[in-house]
Amino acid sequence: MRVLVISDIHANLAAFRAVLKKARGEYDEIFCLGDLVGYGSRPNECVELATQSCSLVLAGNHDLAAGGVLGYDDFSERAKKSARWTSARISPQNRDYLAGLLPRKNRGDMVFSHGGPESPVWSYILSEDDAEYSFQREAFRVCLFGHTHIPSVFVKTGGNKKDAGKRPPSCQAVYGLPELSIDTNETGLRIMLNPGSVGFPRDAADGHTSARLDRAAARYALFDLKTGVWVFKRVEYNLKAGSEEMAREGLW
Repeated sequence: MRVLVISDIHANLAAFRAVLKKARGEYDEIFCLGDLVGYGSRPNECVELATQSCSLVLAGNHDLAAGGVLGYDDFSERAKKSARWTSARISPQNRDYLAGLLPRKNRGDMVFSHGGPESPVWSYILSEDDAEYSFQREAFRVCLFGHTHIPSVFVKTGGNKKDAGKRPPSCQAVYGLPELSIDTNETGLRIMLNPGSVGFPRDAADGHTSARLDRAAARYALFDLKTGVWVFKRVEYNLKAGSEEMAREGLW
């Protein structure tokens, strides 16, 4: 089965549509790793498009805040402002949907998690040390996660939570350049994979700037569950209209 893996859409409808258009015909199912809403100005449309198109949707911290499950105390000032704006505009039906989502799901030796699997709502996996912490506390072979907005992969061989107290094998971090292919079925491999953000990438190459809104980038990945091959992907789209709408709403 071929899976389109997306995360951190953040109410950016133009980016979401661009990814679906670009990937059309290349996947059988869509897995979303959380944060349908937050920051962007189209929360209802993004939630509804996800419910129509995704077979797996996780809760991100912004989703849980919009659903009334999570407070705003641990949000940055910008995120807090966006969360309040979103909560005031999300429909009752979509609020209930977001409130019912889970931030983590397991499938065999594979874990799907918004943040790091040991703390799926808030944990940021940004470094090898962060990844090592997760590897030592969880027994997964493959973990798909989001939350950081940075396409990345963390790889190690051997070692799991049963080895606690021993010196663990070091893990290797790799930035997820477009078209980079990863074979997750390699013997003895343990791996954490982040497709990056559909809505608002934070990596140096694709972070949004006013100078290139007409060619903003959205990041995602394609994952063939049969062959175990993961491929990082990228698509450009026009964010000018969306940016103007966000500015009018005080979100930009």
